[in-house]
Amino acid sequence: MVVKSLFAGERVNQGRQLELDVAKGLAIVFMVLVHCLETLTPLEETASAYVIEFLGGPLSAPVFMFALGVGIVYSRKNTPSDLALRGVQTLVLAYLLNFMRDYLPLMFVYLRTGDPDHVREGVALLFGVDILPFAGLVFLFFAATSKLNFKPLHYVLAGIIMAGANILLLNVVPQNTVLNVLSGSFWGTNEYSWFPFLTWIMYPLAGYLFGLLLIRCTDKKRLYTRALQISLPILALFAINALLRDGDLSSLGYLIMHAYYHHTAVANVFIITVVLAWMSAMYFWSSHIPKLVTTAFQRWSKNITTLYFVHWVILGWALVFLEPTLTLPWMFAFFVALLIVSDVISHSYLKMKYRLAARRSLPYIAR
Repeated sequence: MVVKSLFAGERVNQGRQLELDVAKGLAIVFMVLVHCLETLTPLEETASAYVIEFLGGPLSAPVFMFALGVGIVYSRKNTPSDLALRGVQTLVLAYLLNFMRDYLPLMFVYLRTGDPDHVREGVALLFGVDILPFAGLVFLFFAATSKLNFKPLHYVLAGIIMAGANILLLNVVPQNTVLNVLSGSFWGTNEYSWFPFLTWIMYPLAGYLFGLLLIRCTDKKRLYTRALQISLPILALFAINALLRDGDLSSLGYLIMHAYYHHTAVANVFIITVVLAWMSAMYFWSSHIPKLVTTAFQRWSKNITTLYFVHWVILGWALVFLEPTLTLPWMFAFFVALLIVSDVISHSYLKMKYRLAARRSLPYIAR
């Protein structure tokens, strides 16, 4: 019997991929939940905190970035100029978020208390490297590599080089404030550099390479079965290594709770493997999810940047009036309300934006 090749020479699997929408939709839920935990509760090393940190850790930002890489393959607007423009727009939006979420609330607190520490923290956070500044750099990176006509092997080599640079620069911290801020965008030089480029670029790179396979895949079930067959044994080896070395899984827990933002190559491999296994599970699970839920996930997937922006602005201002002392039940209640309100605001904003764009495209006489 002749087995059909798993990959075609041309693009045969185009359009929206439900498993990606489901994974991103869940990642949004986990993201909002972990942000509520970390900003509104006294963070303690409890079982509940570990579970939420895991959901909001490897299954959140790395999933977003992996999906971003896949999305670049699937996007119709992926020319170098398109990607460069999107990168610049994302960077502008990122620092607007820093201004509205961090700087303005802290200036408000300063005016209320007169404590100059709030001014210093506000200025520092204004240049913080959250996931949006990182995403802007990712688009600029892919704009440059597209212009240079990178092939898959080039991306693999670039990933190896950048992983090595990340390790070498790990303890290099410029003392000059301006240089420290600039270098913080590329490796973790300060506490406000949460998503340094050299650490986190591995996830969009992995997603891009996976997207090149996915879009040419003739049998998604076989592809995701093989992905599970590869990823699950690797995860088992990580668990066995931790058990033999430490007697428990504390080293993996340390990654999730403490070394999450500034990790290096071994942790990259672990988290990419988690993401690949999770994406595969989403493929097999997505067909069993009620239509109402998948519709919401698809809407959130399309609105992801706006949702991210809105929920953080609300949380930033909430901290002006709330102390981080909420118990878990109250934190969960706030989380549900925040998710609903952010969804309503972002969806309404995008509908208004589309209506205005449609009106501008009409001939003048038809207005």
